[in-house]
Amino acid sequence: MAPEARIVGGRRADYGRWPWQVLIRESTWFGIFSKNKCGGVLISDRHVLTAAHCQPGFLGSLLVVLGEFDLTGHSEPNTPMEKNVKRVVVHRDYVERTFENDLAILELESPVEFKPYIVPICLPLTSEGDFVGKKAEVTGWGKLSHNGPTPGVLYEVDVPIMSNPECHDMFKKAGHEKRILDSFLCAGYSEGKKDSCEGDSGGPLMLERDDGRWSLVGTVSHGIRCAYPNMPGVYMRMTYYRPWIERVTGIGGAQLG
Repeated sequence: MAPEARIVGGRRADYGRWPWQVLIRESTWFGIFSKNKCGGVLISDRHVLTAAHCQPGFLGSLLVVLGEFDLTGHSEPNTPMEKNVKRVVVHRDYVERTFENDLAILELESPVEFKPYIVPICLPLTSEGDFVGKKAEVTGWGKLSHNGPTPGVLYEVDVPIMSNPECHDMFKKAGHEKRILDSFLCAGYSEGKKDSCEGDSGGPLMLERDDGRWSLVGTVSHGIRCAYPNMPGVYMRMTYYRPWIERVTGIGGAQLG
């Protein structure tokens, strides 16, 4: 199962609407070559969440770009901010084959200066429930279709969150016997059409709270193809991982929302 993680059937986002969205670039061969690797989510002035499978390769290093929107040029009204990554903490129980614990925390070399277009997102409390039936937003610069083109600007799409048993049954209907762990969260439509896609990995799956603030309920992990029927996107469930995030970052309580 490839990490085809993944905005299909979505729309162009408005600049500054998702100020916690991060672009992760990888530099190789001592900075001679660099490429856009994944999405990420700003959760504090020094920490970014992303997928474990976005960790750098041999001799590679990661760079975080905040306030990014248009990858084709500099049409943004504000210059994006770049930060070097000091430390990559991959979940110790990450399993590449099954995407179990597909989560990593990037510690930045220096603190981020928040601006209207660069703001961290809140994390849900572990007691907040499973969010089943709620419509969430997912964002990224990933492919617009399976094996398709990538967009020049940030895209967004809305997908409903489903229960884990429903997710398992959907994959089974599509001919895939997939284990859906308690740490996984699934979102998508039985008919497909809307999904995250390759290149969106590590990016945010978000719900708007009653007070108007947004909460990170999942991070893009994996799936089979993109937006195909009965193959929902699979995300890492933030209510499950919040204790681990608090332990690694040393941040807790109200500081994480």
